[in-house]
Amino acid sequence: MWLCRWLSTAASITANRQTTQTLWGLWDNQAPTALLANSPKQLGKAQGTLRLQSAGQRLLRKGLLRLLLLGWLRVLGQHSLSSPEAGNACSGCRRVPRGCTDRMQLSPRAASRAMLLRSQAGTASLVSDTYVAKLLDGLSSLRTQSALCDVTLEAEGVCFPAHKIILASASNYCKILFVGNLSRAGSPDSNIRLKAISAAGLRNVLNFIYSNKLDLSLQNIEETFKAAETLLVREVIKLCFHFLEGCLNCENCTDVLHVVNKLGPADLRQKAMRYAGQHCKQILADPQCLKGLDRGTLCEILARTDAEGCSELELFRAAMSWLQHDRTRLKDAAEILRHIRFPLIPLRDLQRCIQEMPLMRLDSGCHRFVQEALNYHSQLYAQPVLQTQSTNLRTGSTVLLVAGGRTTTNHVCREIWAADQSCSSWHKVGDLCMPVYNHCVATINDFLFVIGGQSKFDPTGKQPSNEVFRFDPRNTSWLQVASMLQRRTRFHADVLSDRIIAVGGGTLLGTLTCMVELYQPTDNKWEFTAPFPMPIADHAGTTHKGILYISGGFSGGKTLRDTYSYLPHLRRWICNSAMAFTRCDHGMATVRDKIFCIGGRTLKGVEEWTHVNEMEYYCPGSNQWTTLKLPPFNCCQFSIAAHDTTLYLAGGGALQHMQKEDSVFLYDTEGGVWKKASPLPKALVDHASCMIKLSQVNAAGGTGRGTKCVPAGRRKKSVFSLLITKEPEFHSGSQKE
Repeated sequence: MWLCRWLSTAASITANRQTTQTLWGLWDNQAPTALLANSPKQLGKAQGTLRLQSAGQRLLRKGLLRLLLLGWLRVLGQHSLSSPEAGNACSGCRRVPRGCTDRMQLSPRAASRAMLLRSQAGTASLVSDTYVAKLLDGLSSLRTQSALCDVTLEAEGVCFPAHKIILASASNYCKILFVGNLSRAGSPDSNIRLKAISAAGLRNVLNFIYSNKLDLSLQNIEETFKAAETLLVREVIKLCFHFLEGCLNCENCTDVLHVVNKLGPADLRQKAMRYAGQHCKQILADPQCLKGLDRGTLCEILARTDAEGCSELELFRAAMSWLQHDRTRLKDAAEILRHIRFPLIPLRDLQRCIQEMPLMRLDSGCHRFVQEALNYHSQLYAQPVLQTQSTNLRTGSTVLLVAGGRTTTNHVCREIWAADQSCSSWHKVGDLCMPVYNHCVATINDFLFVIGGQSKFDPTGKQPSNEVFRFDPRNTSWLQVASMLQRRTRFHADVLSDRIIAVGGGTLLGTLTCMVELYQPTDNKWEFTAPFPMPIADHAGTTHKGILYISGGFSGGKTLRDTYSYLPHLRRWICNSAMAFTRCDHGMATVRDKIFCIGGRTLKGVEEWTHVNEMEYYCPGSNQWTTLKLPPFNCCQFSIAAHDTTLYLAGGGALQHMQKEDSVFLYDTEGGVWKKASPLPKALVDHASCMIKLSQVNAAGGTGRGTKCVPAGRRKKSVFSLLITKEPEFHSGSQKE
């Protein structure tokens, strides 16, 4: 705006009308020929006609003359292009000021004004939207017409004329060849013979260099890649990898794997193999895809841990189909079949479908696989401690499992619920063998044991159970194992060196016990070990480096703060430093070298129960307890589990409102951060939880229903279901003994 006023003032005081018209012609950029008619001599005349009276007017005159001179030079430069469209030279251009990433489309008039304005402060960079495309079109046209070509590339006897300068700018190989004045032996600089690539591949790469367009398919990608690799055209190599990654599907997965195996790179091959693992059921079920696999790729698919949706029997049948397609492959049968996890095949299928096959009987290596699997199945109770790579689940994820408990109506539950490690959602994965609460769960190599508890709601706890049930997620089956020597409720059970240990609890007629017993899966029997120092219930425990730690609890009509450790090799209990607070019905879990105690309640007076809000951790190395800041979690009779550096707390009872909770909290022990996750499907107390690895289908809630529980080899029962429920009332002081 100020510039317009400036020019208006200059125009009003000039005596030469033609000079004023020249100024506005310069501003509007609409009369370049008229400006050209004004020679430097005429511009000098305009300078003499400006008569300004004040110092300010003299400054104005100097600035105006500078504008006139710059405008004349600019228009002269445009006209020198000898083009009738010189007046529209800014059409299709964008002004890009230095230091600015935003681009603005300018009209011819606005572009001319922008040039004038920027000339005052510095320079401007203009970028054309169409120049690169037109340049490539022009270069491609020159190559098609063999115009100005100064080099010929030859492959398989086919010659391709090209331009050295273009090839050198796109290909590092050509750049070294031409700029370094190097050439192949026996070949002149103007004729380069390429022996390692095909004519079709070279044609495709040259088309890309001259057009920025690459036509790819699974049929031509290999030869295109080899040409790009030879000429060192990196953009083509990148586009080849991008194409292979983008076109991956079930129909062409084997073709892509075949190409990737030859071309690489490793990360792309891993993606292709991951895709093959995720869709192996479709791939292995297609005879055409299956027979096209090479031995290495088949072995890698069979060995993968993410072979989703395929049972071991299906993998075995696919491997046999591949072997029988070509009889010469049978010599590699043992090498192929060693990737099958035969122990995970049900015993009935092993005996009926595999054991009597000629190959499995006559080939010594294959026969050994079957015998190992049969031996595994023959030791039913010892399976948790007989784990090898061939008995581990292929696919699976570690989930938080919640089993049993009491609901708000004191209904005893039989459902099993699972959530991923973020606890973003919950789903039912099956039922327990019976409704139960006040029980314990333990895991040995991802075998789940459900131990003791009560199957009917009874606040006095006079009829607890001693039954133990084992769940195998490999075949989603239940098995009743040997029962404990004592009936137990409100006790603690854990795992020490592949053995289960049960400590204290309430037994028959509601009395408390100090007895401790161990379960040995190999022998399928329980035996007593060193008793706990006192009868106890509602205590908590965890293990650290092969030692069991027990804290708190209820005994002799009062809550405790004692901490004891059990040394399995010495079979004795040791008294450690006591907690800072008395508590029972609390949670205890180990993360690395710290043992955390959270929540619970304590007895004040005769029957007044209050929450223990404080949180503390114990360091076994220093035998010291440290109190942490108050957590947002404020419950008792909840479940606790640990995974990596995170504690998972679910459900529980709130004394303040006398109600059961469905809240789930995650505590990051390293950062000291609490996070509230998705709530349980129902509010629960006196339930149990653990971290366990389930198959993908089971973890998603697809199995667990309809599985049979075989009780101790005596009888068969219908599906057990362990539901999670809560009671309206908590244990009173009189119920604690």
